[in-house]
Amino acid sequence: MKGGHVLNKGREKHIIEMLHEQSSLSVEQLAEHFRIAEVTVRRDLAEMERKGLIIRKRGWISLPGLAIEPLFNQRMKQNAELKRKIAAYAADQVCEGEVIALDVGTTIAELAKELLRKKNVTVFTCSFQAASILSQSNLNVYLVGGNLRKTEMSLVGSITRDTISKFHFDRFFMGVAGISKDHGPTDFSLDEAEVKRAFVERSRHVTALADQTKIGDTSLVKICEFHEIDEIVTNEETDKTLIEQIPFHGKWVLV
Repeated sequence: MKGGHVLNKGREKHIIEMLHEQSSLSVEQLAEHFRIAEVTVRRDLAEMERKGLIIRKRGWISLPGLAIEPLFNQRMKQNAELKRKIAAYAADQVCEGEVIALDVGTTIAELAKELLRKKNVTVFTCSFQAASILSQSNLNVYLVGGNLRKTEMSLVGSITRDTISKFHFDRFFMGVAGISKDHGPTDFSLDEAEVKRAFVERSRHVTALADQTKIGDTSLVKICEFHEIDEIVTNEETDKTLIEQIPFHGKWVLV
């Protein structure tokens, strides 16, 4: 990023313009961009949040609105170790000879890496990221066709859903943007939520993968009902009060 001194009002306007281009930004990125201290950035952001101009969460900011989805590469850097723990557990549940389905997202990408050590497993996915990782394996990998959602490098739409409807899966590993007591599992994208539902309907066992930052959060669109999920895998560090509030009666796994 190019830097330069900007007065507070100009900085506020510039941050909004940057968010329209990049979806989400970190305190560190802004401090580097404006060549100012992080404490100054945080003061500016606190004032912008007070005005309702932005939403702040764990060192990142975005514009108000449930449909604001951070870029894939940015999310890969967030909570990476937490996602790896979830992915390692999920991979251990996959048995030889199974046919599994992988969703899209950064935790799913970590799961694809963990699956490289598996043998005699068939994988269906609508994620180019997961398929690319699994291309290094000896597994049978099927990339479900459809309309390319470029921001996530995923396939969505009626062709995707129709293709999924022709198969049965032993397991579906599902990513979520949030899981809350009032709204259940939710996602940023209506198109991707429809694909997730198609996989849920055709799978014998559904596992939702949600790092601790997702528990208690709500995004744009509901994916499915709690009773359609068999297992939710999150982190040991997750606030237990939030877990107790969620009306899910399946299996919770904390890793």
